[in-house]
Amino acid sequence: MQGARYLAYSPQIPDQGRPIVVHQTFQLLALQQLRQQGTLNDVYALVKSMEGRMATQEIKLQTQEQEIQALKKDNAALWQEIRRLKGPRFPFEIFSSIILSTRDTKTLAMFSLVSRGWMSVTRRVLFKRIRHDAMFWMVKIEPLPILQNVHCTVFPYVRTIAINGSLDDGSGEPAYPGPWLDDFLELIPKFAALRILELYALGKYDVNAIQRSLISHSMVNNITELSIDSDWDTMSEFAASISQFTALEKLTPSLDGPTREVWPEISESLQSLIVPPSSIRALSFWDPYNGPFSPTVLRWFVDRHSGTIDSIHPHHLPFEHPVEFRQFLTRFGPTLSEINFSISGREGAEEFLRSDYCAAMPQLKSLQLDFWQHTFSYSYFDKSFLSNIELLPKLLALVPPSIEELILSMEPNVLNPRKTATSQQHTLSPGATQHRLGTINWSRLDQSLTGSRCPSLRTLKLVMPHCYYAEEIDKEMEQMWANLLPLCAGRGILETEIRL
Repeated sequence: MQGARYLAYSPQIPDQGRPIVVHQTFQLLALQQLRQQGTLNDVYALVKSMEGRMATQEIKLQTQEQEIQALKKDNAALWQEIRRLKGPRFPFEIFSSIILSTRDTKTLAMFSLVSRGWMSVTRRVLFKRIRHDAMFWMVKIEPLPILQNVHCTVFPYVRTIAINGSLDDGSGEPAYPGPWLDDFLELIPKFAALRILELYALGKYDVNAIQRSLISHSMVNNITELSIDSDWDTMSEFAASISQFTALEKLTPSLDGPTREVWPEISESLQSLIVPPSSIRALSFWDPYNGPFSPTVLRWFVDRHSGTIDSIHPHHLPFEHPVEFRQFLTRFGPTLSEINFSISGREGAEEFLRSDYCAAMPQLKSLQLDFWQHTFSYSYFDKSFLSNIELLPKLLALVPPSIEELILSMEPNVLNPRKTATSQQHTLSPGATQHRLGTINWSRLDQSLTGSRCPSLRTLKLVMPHCYYAEEIDKEMEQMWANLLPLCAGRGILETEIRL
């Protein structure tokens, strides 16, 4: 005891004066060790319990897997049919591309029943364009009652609206103003995705009503493409109407009617007209009567347009009004990258060669030549091809080196086997091959299109209409072009399109 007391109160201890109870410290350490030992035991018990549960669950899973394998073995034929019906699992983007490339309405309607995702994509195609006609009896389904239904949900998908005011009674006169259009215009605010307007055979009253509806709902600036046919009395009225569409990018004006002889001489100065929207970059004309309307519009753009023109489809303008068109090319030719010419027969081809319009377009990238009046013949009997377009190599030699796309739209004269009883007489004869191919050296033309003459050419498309009485001819004509132009086909630039 004295030794312990001496140890506790020794002057050599630095904490002298604060006695330490040693046995209490030992007690605290012992209690802490016991608590830790109790916690580890609880954890160990919990782990063992979980391992047991996992083992039990694993046994259950193995049992279920064995039962599934037994079911598959007993119903092997059924499982094989299920795998066949499910098919490969493609990404949804592939299905979306397939749907968007489909043009058959019935097929699209079936696609829309597959799932909500497919329905959303198909609606973008099915309801991309709707039309509203003054004469509803000419339309199989009247759109107005459907659109006025409170459950109608197609409005967000409509990008194009075509309004036709023709009475279609042979007179060519537009319909009288009336509720047929007013009721439809009340729905205009719902077409939030509207971008393209096609207005056919409409009077000034109806055109103004459409513009007022668009302006009142702040939608006139959403229109980027406009096709319009109306009975304008003066160029001032036409210019004022077009100028309302301040975001317009493509304009297709038309003056198609027997009474459209209102501008024999433009007395008013074009400089006094309101300027066309500077955003317009593409023009397309449909003026079958070759009246003064289209060349006047060209002069309006030459004198007043402050922007550039990238694309033009002049219809018959280059041949009927060469002066105005040449002025237009002088003004906008350096920026033109796409043009579409209509060539009728050999006379039209010779006129195109003399004009040499392509020389005024050094940046031309896309050229379409529409040939008409049976520019070539295809014999159903001996699968022969008779060319009537001997000037084609000279025409293609005019295109600048910048050309990237050539489109040749041709009207074939396909001989109908049902109209000729002596079909056996149409057999190949010695030396007939060169005659059937005409005077064109197709091998030289093939080399020219794939050589240094057209270094930027990426697409050569041959467009032909579908032959309804002999559908197998479509594939034969496609193979015909591949045989005539093997180098273009080998490079992958040759395309054929059969239009229905």
